Amino acid sequence: MKLYNFCDDADFNALKAKMGADGYGHFVEFDPEHQLTFGERDLLAKDELHISPGSLRILKDHTLALKNSRVWVQGGSTVHVASCETLHQLRNDMELRVSTREPGKDLAICPDCLAELKYLGLDGRKSRRLSDHLNELFSMTQFQQDYPVYPIPSGPKGGA
Repeated sequence: MKLYNFCDDADFNALKAKMGADGYGHFVEFDPEHQLTFGERDLLAKDELHISPGSLRILKDHTLALKNSRVWVQGGSTVHVASCETLHQLRNDMELRVSTREPGKDLAICPDCLAELKYLGLDGRKSRRLSDHLNELFSMTQFQQDYPVYPIPSGPKGGA
């Protein structure tokens, strides 16, 4: 079967010229099973999504992902940004609450997650000792610059 080549069609090219279009555009394949939809990205940025624990991925860099976006998980009053022991226990729950928005002031960052990533130079001992001050030291905005949210970049720092 031979497909029609619109690039050689005079009427198509005349219409394209009339519209002021220079090129022919491009096609990007979209798979909602592996890529966030606009609605999911919007909900993650403004609020949270409730997902099954099996939907959460742990990337090579130990951060957490839903499809092609890094996320954080809320467990009680704690925000988990990496694969820590508490997160593994949360994965036994029926559903997880994930988001990409700035966590509220009533939520505390998990010191074990930061130690897992060695973020801010923390290890297990330092993170427990500084746990009361982590919310003052930790910035989700800076974290998301260090670990870009969407899309997850490929390569060594990307974590995918």
